[in-house]
This record gives sequence, C-alpha cells and structure tokens, in this order.
Amino acid sequence: MDKRIAVAALAACVVGFAPGTALAHAHLKKSSPAAGATVAAGPSEVRLEFDEALEPRFSKVTVEAKGGKPVPSEPASEPGQATILIVKFAQPLEAGSYKVNWQAVSADTHKVKGSFNFQVRP
Repeated sequence: MDKRIAVAALAACVVGFAPGTALAHAHLKKSSPAAGATVAAGPSEVRLEFDEALEPRFSKVTVEAKGGKPVPSEPASEPGQATILIVKFAQPLEAGSYKVNWQAVSADTHKVKGSFNFQVRP
C-alpha cells in the first residue's frame, strides 16, 4: 500500500513541474535599439517588446549613460499594445555607450528583469 502512495505522489510531482506550467514568464522578444547594436543616430526613445501582456504600473525601463549616469526619460505607452514598454527622451541621445535596465511584470504577476547595452556612433 505504501508503495502505491509513493508512486502516486511522485507522479503528482512530475505533472506539477511539467514544462509550461512553471514557465509563464514574459520574455523580451526584441528591442529598439537592439541589444548590442551600434546606431548612427541617437534614438529619441527605447522600445521593448515582450511575448506576453505586461502590467505597466509595475514594469519599468531605465537607461544609463557610460559610468552609470541615469538618462532622464519619461515612460510612454502605445494604446492597445500591452506587450510593449517605451521610454522617451526629451532630446535624442548623444554619441556614447548606454545600458538599458528593464523590469517587467506579466499580466499573471510573474516578475522578470534584464539589461543590455547599445552604442550611438559619434
């Protein structure tokens, strides 16, 4: 009898940890500028696209210049685009290296974060 209970418990654990049930996190699909890119003109915004809907109130994007100096920006949204995070700059970015830090909370409340770099050519 104990052996059948142990087998049933093991089977329940395997089903509970099956792929798809625990992997419901938003993933960054693409960005503009792209991760690792060198662009000729300074962008006036950074746009991140995820593979599922986000909670914008709990998601954020920050941009740092070389040395960790924050670049002033304002969050922006695109109506009807729950998978996109945007930050806009008052002026296009100057030549230099930049780091984008992001934190996203998906509609199902899973939190993910990441960062990437890009450069603006002189």
